[in-house]
Amino acid sequence: MRWDLKGWAALHVLAFLLFFSWLLGYWQELDEVVFWWLNGRLVTVSGFAELVAFVNQRWIDAAVAVLMAGFVFRHAWQLTGRERARIGCLLLLMAACFSLQAAVGKALPIERPSPTLVHEQAARVSVLVPDIKAKDASGDSFPSDHGIGFATFLLFACYRFPRRYLYAVVPLVLALAMPRVMSGAHWFTDFICGSIPLALITGAWLFHTPLAYRLTEVMLTPIEKLLLRWRLQG
Repeated sequence: MRWDLKGWAALHVLAFLLFFSWLLGYWQELDEVVFWWLNGRLVTVSGFAELVAFVNQRWIDAAVAVLMAGFVFRHAWQLTGRERARIGCLLLLMAACFSLQAAVGKALPIERPSPTLVHEQAARVSVLVPDIKAKDASGDSFPSDHGIGFATFLLFACYRFPRRYLYAVVPLVLALAMPRVMSGAHWFTDFICGSIPLALITGAWLFHTPLAYRLTEVMLTPIEKLLLRWRLQG
């Protein structure tokens, strides 16, 4: 694969626009509007606080991760030989990219508390629904690690999954990325201007340069041997 400079540059420009427009304060008003609109409904809409508390439990995160892996395995099971091995390489790349992006996010010299910590008068699901251990606050919410995971999966899905999968994957990922915003554990822009730009830059290097192809070629033979040993080559 050759360099696609136009695609590479376009993703970088979009990532920088999202991040620096947030850094310069252009998203602050929208952040406040989204937070207070959702926070008010925790109190005024019957059952909403219970729903938000339920979907913000740790075991739900694990179940969602299994669901996303299920999409990958279902796609892999329809392939055979080297193509199935390439999906194995894809999973390893996805995991490595998530770890790298999370590390970069932590290294950013930005400390931003979640809206529930900024606004002490805000309703909190941990108080409204004390029987459920739900995450509704973060001392350093930017970027969203939760969002990085979803953005990374969405990135790989857009580039590597058949188009018919995207009709289910894209709405699902966007919906599942919202619970932390709904509970006030993250600002809306922790995902839009924090997690997504990291995924866009990752996508620029992986899918608009020879990098992903070369990494896959390095991993392909060991993965093929492993699948053969486990009788999963197809």
